[in-house]
Amino acid sequence: MQPINTARLKIREFIFADADAFISFMTDPESTKFLTFTNEQTTREGAKSLIEFTIDSYGSEQPMLAFAVEEKDSKRFVGFCGLNPHDDETVEVMYAVMPEARGRGYGAEIAIAISHHALNDLGYHRVVAPIAPENKYSQVVATKAGFKDCGIVKQTNFPELVRQFVLQREMINDAD
Repeated sequence: MQPINTARLKIREFIFADADAFISFMTDPESTKFLTFTNEQTTREGAKSLIEFTIDSYGSEQPMLAFAVEEKDSKRFVGFCGLNPHDDETVEVMYAVMPEARGRGYGAEIAIAISHHALNDLGYHRVVAPIAPENKYSQVVATKAGFKDCGIVKQTNFPELVRQFVLQREMINDAD
């Protein structure tokens, strides 16, 4: 994947130098409480294995659509994002921001960039963002990123009901 540049950020493939920051995020229970990672993945060893697996996958026929996010100016790791295809039409988006980088609008900037990449460059027609009903911050981010709140649904990747946010290609084309 070619990096995706926004006004302040660069979304790019993970590199091994991202490991310490990624592991720090993944082992912080407050940061991962609404995410669908396994208990093993939120341990130091599990997070290390996950980032190594992700980096190794980039050279395979089935690369993971998981990416690091860095500030363009400082090159500092500020978060990560990813896409999980559901079918040929729909992809699920995920975004996470490091605790020290929150409150700067990075979440919405990441969500917009990765979603537009999915719709405009990868050919998906619909991006979904399933969000835990208690996760008010991610709901605000999704709304700022142009997603429509479609209410509470059962989603296969989540054990509990989620609030489903949807962004469709027509929605961003109409906004342009």
